[in-house]
Amino acid sequence: MTDQTADRSRMVGAVLFATAIASAVLLLNHPAESATDFAGMLKEEAANQIKNAVVHGGFTVVLAIQLACYAIFSSRLGWQRGLAIAGLVFFAIGAALQTASLVVDGLVIPQLAVRYLASPPDHLPFAKSLFVLCGTAIQFLMPMGLFWQGAGITAWGAAAMRLVRAGGLAGLLIGLAVMAGAVAALAGQMVLMMLAIVGMALWAAVAGALMFRRAI
Repeated sequence: MTDQTADRSRMVGAVLFATAIASAVLLLNHPAESATDFAGMLKEEAANQIKNAVVHGGFTVVLAIQLACYAIFSSRLGWQRGLAIAGLVFFAIGAALQTASLVVDGLVIPQLAVRYLASPPDHLPFAKSLFVLCGTAIQFLMPMGLFWQGAGITAWGAAAMRLVRAGGLAGLLIGLAVMAGAVAALAGQMVLMMLAIVGMALWAAVAGALMFRRAI
């Protein structure tokens, strides 16, 4: 590995580690939901419009940066290895699905809330239908996105085993845990979906450390 390549690896590692921290910060600042009726939800979503945009929009930026870093990570594992390619493809599919969920949840829904908050009562049934549609989309898009990202991490972990056993094993375990959390979320266990998101941040930190130490 040349000095230039080593410096690039360290930079990518540092960026991945920074995205792990950013993910944790964004997750901790996710607006709380306490409304018990539709009118209260409209007020809550409208009031948190800017915060929702920052948190959910921030996650899309993090995903884009991570995808670029993971492309370099995959190249270090070797483009001739199917697992490295599979990891990047799976993660990209998951990132696309999760981005769609983030846009609907953090941008579309709050904007709908602002629009319908002051609407006449006879408009509310239509607004409820829109919210049900958006909620149903999120219910499937987010877990599916996390599942594919978990599959990507699992593939990367398997590919990394030949280079650094501990890092590869960590990838396998984190990836499988993220996939399990995503499946549980589809079954209604939303708390486990939050843990899956934490697992994504943990993997970014692990991959970042491997790149920074030039183990990959």
